[in-house]
Amino acid sequence: MGKSFFKTRVILFLTALLLCSMAGLSNAEDELNCVLCHKHRGLSRIDENGNLRLFYINEHMFEEGPHFRVKCIDCHQDIAKIPHDPAKKVDCTTECHLTEPSGQKNFSHKSVAEQLNKSVHGKFDTEGKEKKNVQDFPGCKDCHEEPLYRPLSFFKGKAGGISQRGISRCKTCHRTGKFAESFYKHVTSRLQKTRQPVEMVQVCDRCHSDKDLQQRHNLDDVVNTYKETFHYKAIKFGSDETPDCLDCHVVKGESVHFIEGRNSPTAANNNKNVATTCRTSECHDKASENLAGYRVHVTYDKDKYPFLHYMMMFFTGLMAAVMYFFLVLIILELLRRLFPNFSFTKSPDDGHH
Repeated sequence: MGKSFFKTRVILFLTALLLCSMAGLSNAEDELNCVLCHKHRGLSRIDENGNLRLFYINEHMFEEGPHFRVKCIDCHQDIAKIPHDPAKKVDCTTECHLTEPSGQKNFSHKSVAEQLNKSVHGKFDTEGKEKKNVQDFPGCKDCHEEPLYRPLSFFKGKAGGISQRGISRCKTCHRTGKFAESFYKHVTSRLQKTRQPVEMVQVCDRCHSDKDLQQRHNLDDVVNTYKETFHYKAIKFGSDETPDCLDCHVVKGESVHFIEGRNSPTAANNNKNVATTCRTSECHDKASENLAGYRVHVTYDKDKYPFLHYMMMFFTGLMAAVMYFFLVLIILELLRRLFPNFSFTKSPDDGHH
């Protein structure tokens, strides 16, 4: 009886302590106090397929990220108790509690998903059937790898800071809470690229450099050929003004998720549209129609592009011949300087060689 009573008191004490801790951490975005457990870096388990799954959430990154005003249960809607069962995969098109200002409706990424499905990266064809090798086509988190989901990485520095002068103008009217700060960060971050050009190339590189994927979908090695261009070399030296993949493969004014295949009549990189794509105020505003004849992603595959293949072989041979000719000429010149009187024939005057 005594041991049982003592055990009950200990359990009640620990429960009360846990509830007090949860109450101290409670905030509007974390009603179920998810961070109470997920703040620990080592939180993980081995799933049914033998893969290690990490469940650590960096609270600071969450508060500074784009989802900081979204409740955990808005995305993880199948979680209603603690401790909870294994969570289902998040559907990025789920409506959340945030109100979209222009339409006064609950916000959702559904329209973005629709644009993605219509693009060359969509998993369904025009008849609504799954494409072949559907596992190769990207989903939301394949491209949007938010740092929040990289729990064992360490990051230095921080994104551009908040302009206090700009905030002071907002606070003239918006005085309640941190409304001005939160919306300032959200709006200004959406008015510029969320990734540097070199990072954008790395995102595309994850799939497009896969040799097996190239073979399955009959794709050219577009990333590595792009890396041989002046555009990428400028990016490597730190330029933010040089076009990356999205600048050339998205029609101006369209969603960046709507990338069409090159053979589509409305594609930004279709032969009829290349000059228009390049002829923008940010790039080559005086570009002529002849620019459309220049191919950026040049490959020399013998079966796909026989003309380019043999042209490359011709110029490679021509360059080698010219180089070896001058190399032999230089060697002969050096030999003459070392042996000025050397001759392969006899001199008619003295009989010396």
